[in-house]
Amino acid sequence: MRLHDLKPKRLMWKIWVLILLIIVTLALMILLTVRSSITQFIDEQVYETLQDVDYYLGNTNELENIPSNPIEYDRRQQESRSVNQLIFLPNGRIIYGSAPLELTNRMYQEALEQTSEVAKYQTTIDGEDVYYTIRQNEYDGALIYQASYAWDAYRRELVSTLFWRISILIGVISLLSLIPALWMSRELTKPIVEMERAVEKISNRQWETVLPLARKDELGQLARSIDAMRQELQEQDLAQQALLQNISHDLKTPIMVIRGYAQSIGDGIYPTGDLTGSAEVIDEEASRLEKKVVDLLYVTKLEYFKGQEMKLDPINLDKLVELLIDRFKLRGNLEWTLTGHAGEMLGDGEQVRVALENVLDNAIRYAESTIQVGLERTDAGIDIVIKNDGPSVDENLDLFHQFSRGKQGKFGLGLFIVQRIVTLHGGTVTLGNTNDGVAVQFHFPHLKDTQKLKTDDRF
Repeated sequence: MRLHDLKPKRLMWKIWVLILLIIVTLALMILLTVRSSITQFIDEQVYETLQDVDYYLGNTNELENIPSNPIEYDRRQQESRSVNQLIFLPNGRIIYGSAPLELTNRMYQEALEQTSEVAKYQTTIDGEDVYYTIRQNEYDGALIYQASYAWDAYRRELVSTLFWRISILIGVISLLSLIPALWMSRELTKPIVEMERAVEKISNRQWETVLPLARKDELGQLARSIDAMRQELQEQDLAQQALLQNISHDLKTPIMVIRGYAQSIGDGIYPTGDLTGSAEVIDEEASRLEKKVVDLLYVTKLEYFKGQEMKLDPINLDKLVELLIDRFKLRGNLEWTLTGHAGEMLGDGEQVRVALENVLDNAIRYAESTIQVGLERTDAGIDIVIKNDGPSVDENLDLFHQFSRGKQGKFGLGLFIVQRIVTLHGGTVTLGNTNDGVAVQFHFPHLKDTQKLKTDDRF
C-alpha cells in the first residue's frame, strides 16, 4: 500500500471519530443533565401532588364540593391512586389509613415537632425512599394531622420512563448525525488527498499537475501556494538544466583546448608558433577552468554552512580595497581611481574579500579604460561603489540570480555569490547603468560585537 493510500484514510477516520466523540460527549452531558432535571422535576411534582391530594382530601369544604364536580373528582381519584393517606390525632391515635409502624412513628414524632402548617419530608424504610407531607388541620374543632405519602417506586418509575424515552430519542438523533459527520469528514479530507497526490507528482517533476485552485477557503489558499511553488520549481528546474548544460560546455571548452595544445606540443607542433605562446594559451584556459571550479565549490561551501552562526571579526575595508586594487592593476592597462574612506566593519573577512574580488573581476573584464572605487562611511552604514566605463547591462535581468545568463548567453555564479555574501552580512547590493558605464553599489549596516548572524537568516 502506498503512503497516499494510507494517511488520508487515517485522517478521515480521525475526523469522523472526533465528531463521534463530540456527539457522544454531548449526548452523555444532555442525558445526565436531563436525568438530574427530571429527577428534580419529579421530586417537585411528587411533593406538589402530595400537597394537592392532601389539601383536597383533607379540606371539608372541598370534600363537600368534589361530588358536584365529577371531572375534578375523577382527577383527584386518579392522583390519589399513587398517594396514601394517614390521619392521626395529637395523642397518636390513627383515625384514617394505615402505614408501616416505623413510618408511622416517624410521622408522629415529626408532626409533634412541626411548627408550620405544612412541611415536606423524606426518609428511607428498608432501603426504599418515602416522600411525604404533613399538614396540620382542624376537624370538628379538634386538631388533626394529615400525612400524605408516596413510595419511591412511583417516582423511580416516572424518572426511568422519561429518561429512557429521552435516551432513545437522543440515540436516534446521534446515529442520524453520524451520516453527515462521515460525509463532512470525507469532504474535508478529499482536497487534502488531491493535494497530497499532486505534491507526490510534483516531487517526480510532473510539472503539469493540476491542483484544486477553485476553493475559496484555507485549503484553496494552500493549493494556490503549492501551485506557486510548482511554477517556481518548474522555472528553476528548466534554468538548472540550462545551467548544467552551459556549465558543462564552459568546463568542456577549456579542457579541450588544454588537451589539444598539450597533445600538439607533445607532437612537436606549437599552435601559436612557439612554445611560449602555446604555454600561455594553456595557462589562460586553465585559469578560466579554475575560476569556474572555484565558484562552484564556493557556492557548495555557502550551502554547506547554511544555518550556522557566522563569526564576526573586524575588517579594515580601506586596507582590503587597496590591496585588491594593487593586485588587479597588474591585469590590464586601466586607470584606477580610489576615493573616500570606509574604516572598519564586522564580518567574515574571507567572504567580503571574495565578494569584492568577483565585482572587480567583472569590472576589469568589461571596462574600456577606467575603474572607479568610492568608499563612504555614514551613520546608516558603509557604502562601496565600483564603477567601470564598459557597456551597459540589461537592467530587466536579475543578474544576481543563481541561474542568470550573462552576456553572449554565458552562465556565471560570480554575482550570485556576491549577493549571498552581502545578504549574509545584513547588507544589500545593486547593479545598474550610469551615464558613462555600469556601477555596483554595496551597502553594509553597522554590526555590533554581540550580534549573531546565521547563513539562513536572510537567504
